[in-house]
Amino acid sequence: MKQLIINGLVVTETRAELADLLIENGKISGVLSPGAITHGVDEVIDARGLIIVPGAIDVHTHFTGSHDFPEQELREGTRGAAAHGVTTIVEMPHSLPPATSLANFSAKKSWLADNCSVDYAMWAGLDGRNVHELAALDQAGALAFKAFLCSGAPNGDATDEKGLPRLDDDGLLRAMRELATFDGLIGVHAENHEILIGAGSEQRRAGRKDARAHALAGPEIAEIEAVGRVLAIAEETGARCHIVHVSSARAAETIVAAKGRVRASFETCPHYLLLDEDDLVRIGPNARCGPPIRPRPVVDALWQVLLRGDIDMIASDHCPYTPAQKQAGEASIWDAGMGLTGVETLSPMFFSAAHIERGVALSEFARMTASGPAKAFQLWGKKGAIAPGFDADLVFYDASQSWTVSGTNFQGLGKWSAFEGMRCQGKVVRTLIRGVTVFQDDQMQVEPGFGQFVTRQV
Repeated sequence: MKQLIINGLVVTETRAELADLLIENGKISGVLSPGAITHGVDEVIDARGLIIVPGAIDVHTHFTGSHDFPEQELREGTRGAAAHGVTTIVEMPHSLPPATSLANFSAKKSWLADNCSVDYAMWAGLDGRNVHELAALDQAGALAFKAFLCSGAPNGDATDEKGLPRLDDDGLLRAMRELATFDGLIGVHAENHEILIGAGSEQRRAGRKDARAHALAGPEIAEIEAVGRVLAIAEETGARCHIVHVSSARAAETIVAAKGRVRASFETCPHYLLLDEDDLVRIGPNARCGPPIRPRPVVDALWQVLLRGDIDMIASDHCPYTPAQKQAGEASIWDAGMGLTGVETLSPMFFSAAHIERGVALSEFARMTASGPAKAFQLWGKKGAIAPGFDADLVFYDASQSWTVSGTNFQGLGKWSAFEGMRCQGKVVRTLIRGVTVFQDDQMQVEPGFGQFVTRQV
């Protein structure tokens, strides 16, 4: 099967240029001068007036951990991912039961195989008791291993049976030593447990139940301190580490400064760039997440790190709680589900805010949504770029179209958004995965189960 895409503005690692794309058997075989090929193909796709970027890789999703209907969420939610430019998800280990053992990981993998409309990879979880299983999980295809340095429970236990307990410093050191033996990647939720418990207890003792109390319960120093600790242990062990959902510019600067001596990467999320603490107060439970949304000076400083080119990637931390799970926080913010919907807004809202509004180059947009994740998570060579030999995972943007975020239009059960009512300039009009059009003209073109499992390309 040969396909030719003509007349599009193609975004590669280094530039955006008018080019034709030749696809053979689902892989890109050529980035060609316009008109270089005029015949001998099975399908011609005219992308006139459109921007073609590599499909986004969302390395941080929680489709199976937010409520009790994980298979329905995967079926419906990954359709939403495809419709908004995400072609590969990396699903976190949260589920019933969590993916901390080889048996649990394998069972969960079958859920994704049956239900995903996009390609998928998987995290395994670290619980302090499964170090002996990490190599086997790696062999089974675990792309990375998730650790929490904090818990909502004072004793460090998981707060529900789908989640993971806090990993103490000894557990973190032992896990990273083991991961280093096979070059595995640890991904860390880096907040200091004792600081969070102390700050949260103070707010509760004062009788606070409002949204700003949630922000006060997650002070920035908790993140800054924990990031420094992870980097110190990474330097000691030589393990690869990835810091998830960085909300603090000071924490980001700490990671950037360590990169000469530590193999570290980090992500931030659109909500830490597009919202601030005053928005948290205005929005209420639908904006509750951890770490909390930060004050405006922190947000502005994080943008400066991004505009310098020092943020490795953007991820959604997609938590599709049901509306009822979020509305439970109306009377008390502590009862709202902890996390935001985000897979459908990840790529287009970042396109709008970074490229359209702030002039971030399209190649930089592609780096943070595709090539950065692919390189850090070792999918490079198969995913992450418009280049010969890579899967033809392509997203067509019409920069002239705008739309308004409305959570009721989301796929899956998380039909709400912290970005409700915000305008987004730039709309995904077509998505290809491995050369197959999976979304076009506001309609899905494939059935659940189309997605394929991907793992490290080493």
